[in-house]
Amino acid sequence: MDTEAAELLTTMLAKRFFVMLRTPRAIDRVDTLLTEHLRWMVAAEGRGQIFASGPFVAKDRKPGELGGLTIIRASSRDEAEAIALQDPFIAEGVFDYELREWMLMEGRISFSLSLSKCSVNVY
Repeated sequence: MDTEAAELLTTMLAKRFFVMLRTPRAIDRVDTLLTEHLRWMVAAEGRGQIFASGPFVAKDRKPGELGGLTIIRASSRDEAEAIALQDPFIAEGVFDYELREWMLMEGRISFSLSLSKCSVNVY
């Protein structure tokens, strides 16, 4: 690695997460478990276990038909695996998943908070 690359890397976040890539197995059961999945996801987010999550989308396809992605906060692969297995979509076999360790290095998250309108916009 050259010196400039090494210097650039020293200022980057280098935060470890685990990415759960979901692929459909029994997509016809999504509607049956969607409410349970969403309740679980909101609770896991509230516990700080979920960094970001959502379905893959495409024109003329329902959200989730192409699978989805969840970024899990966990201190180990075993902990991330335990979290993933609690998702009703996974536990009930609606989706298969692959878990990958991921290092967040660069990017930007911006938001605007309007107190008078009680709104938040994320960019």
